[in-house]
Amino acid sequence: MESSQNPTNPTPADEPSTQVEVEVYAAPRFWPFVGIGALVGVVVAFVSAYTGEESANFTRASVAGFLSVGFAFFGVLLASIVFLVVDRITRKKARRALAVPMGDPEHR
Repeated sequence: MESSQNPTNPTPADEPSTQVEVEVYAAPRFWPFVGIGALVGVVVAFVSAYTGEESANFTRASVAGFLSVGFAFFGVLLASIVFLVVDRITRKKARRALAVPMGDPEHR
């Protein structure tokens, strides 16, 4: 084996490692907000269907199913708005940090 293939003193990379300024903050997850919003909408629909006046044309279960679709939609819509507000608040609390890229320079 030649010494050029396995040097004892490795040479630094062709490009010096540069530091990159990044923002670090705890971002909320989107899907738990959506799931909770849909679940709250379905619960409100069932409460509304089973505590309301009984219809002569529809069973309470069919009314609950129909209301579940609409209330779940509005629950998801409101939860998405709450997510955006929480995300905006956490972005305001972001801090700046310096990061050093790792890995091969060709993959940057």
